Amino acid sequence: MRDNERQCRALDDLLEQYYERARAILESCEYSEPEPVDPEPIEPEPEPIEPEPIDPPSYEFMALRCARNTVEQNKVVALPAMRANRKPRTLVGAIGDVRRGDWKEGNLLKENLESVVPKGYNQWSSNLHKEFPERPGVYTWKNIGVSPELRPELARQLKWGTREFNASMREFLQCDFTDIPREHGLYVSNYEGTKVDECTFLRCGSQGVQFAHRELPYQQYDADTLPYSAKPYHSLRDCHFVDNAYKGDRPSFNATYFDAGTSEFPGTLLVENCSFVADWPEARSDGKKSTGGLVVTHAQGNPDLKDQNMMELVHIKNCLFDFTKGDRAMASLRSVDEIIIEDSCFIARDHTLPFVTIDKDYGQMGNTKTKVIRLRNCIGLGGVKVNVLLPKIDGKQISKKIDLHCPGEEVVIDGVTGEVIRRVAL
Repeated sequence: MRDNERQCRALDDLLEQYYERARAILESCEYSEPEPVDPEPIEPEPEPIEPEPIDPPSYEFMALRCARNTVEQNKVVALPAMRANRKPRTLVGAIGDVRRGDWKEGNLLKENLESVVPKGYNQWSSNLHKEFPERPGVYTWKNIGVSPELRPELARQLKWGTREFNASMREFLQCDFTDIPREHGLYVSNYEGTKVDECTFLRCGSQGVQFAHRELPYQQYDADTLPYSAKPYHSLRDCHFVDNAYKGDRPSFNATYFDAGTSEFPGTLLVENCSFVADWPEARSDGKKSTGGLVVTHAQGNPDLKDQNMMELVHIKNCLFDFTKGDRAMASLRSVDEIIIEDSCFIARDHTLPFVTIDKDYGQMGNTKTKVIRLRNCIGLGGVKVNVLLPKIDGKQISKKIDLHCPGEEVVIDGVTGEVIRRVAL
């Protein structure tokens, strides 16, 4: 007999002895009726007390815990609980435009609105019209939802939750963008920093977030915004993106930052506690089922980069990137002094481009180059690599690929040469 079987039988014998002794003790006890006592006077029943309201579900998002999840589990790891915590909202159609001359002084706040855009001519729920004096304050949306009317037919004309020109400091707090059919949840041309906190983006047709600083004319368009006058700071925190770029007009990265800084005023971007997950219900004709999570890049409509990188820092912390059959890199970062990716999880499912790509050159990099990439305690599944592209030689870029998977370690990569400088235990 094996040891564990002997131990189990011995435990059974001890339990049987215990029960036998307990029965013997109970049988030996004498029972007597208690002495009668005068009844206490009957107090009136108290008024019923309303129960305390129960808080909606809460959650704690930790990207590394998502590594063993299915993609369907990762789609709901945070978004439903976050939406369940929203405060009440007033139902409206379109939120309405901010026209020239409307915003004359102080900060501008819109809050506690649920916009269901009707079928018709509305291409957006709100538009910050273009005018070029400096704005008098901060523009904030708080606890706002935007979606199209679904019955009797989807409002297919809807392009953007909001389209904004020449925005100063722009804040989106506790906002939800759902089923925007054609393009983006928010599309903002900004000349100061941006803040997106505790927001969700579900099935936005092209992108969830697009911040596009364009201070010069481009294509057939005039400039969209004033130049930066100080180093901008951008944050994307506690935000969750699920199945975006699905059936839209211009499907692209879930979160796009065009010129989040310039060589004159280099910017900083923090992306923290966010999830980017996509496995569309239906594949495209080319078989693809997702795009990518994040892009930070120089683009047209801005001064050429020269000598100083566009960004001082891009910091990705406690983030999940989970993409199935993607049509591009999972993230693409260009012209950054320092990139830090820590405590984050990257899952590439049946993916032909399982990369975090650094400095892919479309002829817009000038003489700038990312300097250093730091990976700290990250999980990469499906062969995810940091793909460092070197400066062009004869019109071609050579790439150096380094495994992103580094649990419990810090890996430091030279952004100019693509070589690993240091690998140490944390």
